[in-house]
Amino acid sequence: MQKFKDFFTTKVKLKLIIFPIVFSVYFLFSLLMVIPGVGIESLRFINSIHKQIGEVMPKGVFVVDGKDVSYDLVMENVIKKAYTSDSISTLNSYETENYSQKRSDYEKFSNEWYETRWAKVRDEKGDVDLYDLGEDLIKFDKAVSTKFLSFGYVNSGIQWMFKNGGIKEIFSSSIRNDLLRNQTIIDQDVYESKLQASDPGISGIDVSASLGTLLVNNKIWYLNKQIENIKFGMNVMGHNIFKDKTLDESKMPKQKVETSELYVPFFTSTLDNLRAGVVFFLILLIVVIPCFTYTLTMLIINKKRGNS
Repeated sequence: MQKFKDFFTTKVKLKLIIFPIVFSVYFLFSLLMVIPGVGIESLRFINSIHKQIGEVMPKGVFVVDGKDVSYDLVMENVIKKAYTSDSISTLNSYETENYSQKRSDYEKFSNEWYETRWAKVRDEKGDVDLYDLGEDLIKFDKAVSTKFLSFGYVNSGIQWMFKNGGIKEIFSSSIRNDLLRNQTIIDQDVYESKLQASDPGISGIDVSASLGTLLVNNKIWYLNKQIENIKFGMNVMGHNIFKDKTLDESKMPKQKVETSELYVPFFTSTLDNLRAGVVFFLILLIVVIPCFTYTLTMLIINKKRGNS
């Protein structure tokens, strides 16, 4: 007991310097481990998608002409189905339970998103820059991930941790299995052999079967499908739907996106770091902060009493 009392009455000034430093280091360390989360890897992947969109369909180049005779068909089929094919292709039709119901939910969400974003443009016969479409599809993908997969995919670790049920999900085996699958890459030809979809055309792209996300494989397929869609747009029923009628394949800045051009996310290692960070952070909240507060208070009291 005497040793405990002596701790707060000896070398008080030194301890008042050391303890805040140690606490600050621990606090900063635990905070840095929980802040990024899986979302930082998603952000890096999204940035690589953003880069490819800028290369495949540069802003102001491939602009659908609002006055084109096939405008309504293009909007209601090709562009609308750009959303449904994007989301539905991420479902594993070979293994997903209740696939039909989930497919219906994804399709409904996709159609609602399309209406919210493009209904006014469509009704006013506005021009559509495919670059803007690509950027909106990135936002759409984030929304799909949040609604149907996990909040943690596209948000910071600390946001995920404090979300209702977040800690339980972070430490669940199911989320780790999902993340492992999403970061896995297989041969692109094998992936596409299992992905059954219609060819680009005036009816849009319909997906009937897919291995789902295998994230990089899925987005490589999707980006290359959009390149095919652009080519189709240059000859829709014998004419070019773009405002620049001189556009042809020779003027396309990119003919194909390769797997090596997308960032490969390391979801599971990031999740492991987040899990460790959550443990450190909880220890900080439950143990370290109360102990630090008590210790600092006692040292300050004893310093005022003249102990040094």
